[in-house]
Amino acid sequence: MSASFEEVRARLASIRAPGSGENLLAAGLVHGLEVVEGRVAVRLARGHLPPPVFADLVAQVRRELGSVEGVREVAVQAEAEVGAGQAPPAVDSGAIPGVRDVVAVASAKGGVGKSTVAVNLALALAARGLRVGLLDADVYGPSLPIMMGVSGRPRAAGGKIAPLEKYGLQLMSMGFFLDDKSPVIWRGPLVMGLVRQFLRDVRWCDVDVLVIDLPPGTGDAALTLVQQVAVSGGVVVTTPQDVALLDVERGVAMFREVDTPVLGVIENMSFYECPQCGTRDEIFGSGGGARIAERFGVPLLGQIPLVPAIGQSGDAGRPLVAEEPEHPVSRAFAAIAARVVEAVQAARAPAPMVHL
Repeated sequence: MSASFEEVRARLASIRAPGSGENLLAAGLVHGLEVVEGRVAVRLARGHLPPPVFADLVAQVRRELGSVEGVREVAVQAEAEVGAGQAPPAVDSGAIPGVRDVVAVASAKGGVGKSTVAVNLALALAARGLRVGLLDADVYGPSLPIMMGVSGRPRAAGGKIAPLEKYGLQLMSMGFFLDDKSPVIWRGPLVMGLVRQFLRDVRWCDVDVLVIDLPPGTGDAALTLVQQVAVSGGVVVTTPQDVALLDVERGVAMFREVDTPVLGVIENMSFYECPQCGTRDEIFGSGGGARIAERFGVPLLGQIPLVPAIGQSGDAGRPLVAEEPEHPVSRAFAAIAARVVEAVQAARAPAPMVHL
């Protein structure tokens, strides 16, 4: 006995559209459905979904419809949204359209506050009068929507994805395309496709500095990104302990492997200062950032103390640098931003001519 059209349609209605509270039918992503003698053909619109998300959706549709009793074959045809028939532009191992300089923020492992540093560094750069973009490239744990207090879906414009904006920053994150229950279990090739999508298909508008929050570690996603873009410089985030030395060594080695200048090291969670008594406790040791910088011959860009307000402001979607620019931590980020600008300019400047 073959499955009926109504049975198949009902199963489609049970599948939720990524990043939406609606099902596929209500979201308008199903553009055609045929059910003939156990063979099902579905036409799905891609909408504004990045390729990895759409590929995951197609696989889910095949699984769900294939489990309907009486269905013997499922074919899913994808429909492009804008610019159908046009080949996507090749990824240029050079400049990103609309972006002058790219600063990549990396850490060789998670848990060092890399995303907090990236968000507040971007805001500190913007406070200097620069036009700044912030790309959250951590596809497995995107935190930018929460830390910036941004919700909504980016829209397509002229075949490109238009960033969202807040606090004067242009923002892009995988988190904008997911809801709280969306599984993030993509394998390497899909992750690489998403990274390339963000590099190629986002419409950045006259950005002076694009800050990229790289995925933690030095795996394929981080390496692919810095390989495919002319990164002006990399910043490595670490903590004070000596055990972080090996982790930073991997981060520095990753940038140098692709001939990317290392702008310097930022030491996060450097110390805790009691607000009542003024006692300074170096909870995670001391001097690690300076020793790391000296060992690798790169600057120590700054030290960020362990302050509850940093985490609290990020959880509330009200970053400290934007909300309290005179806070000691905000001033520390302002000093770091100044050093980053100087380092980028130095890296961009041509080598002096040698007269023989």
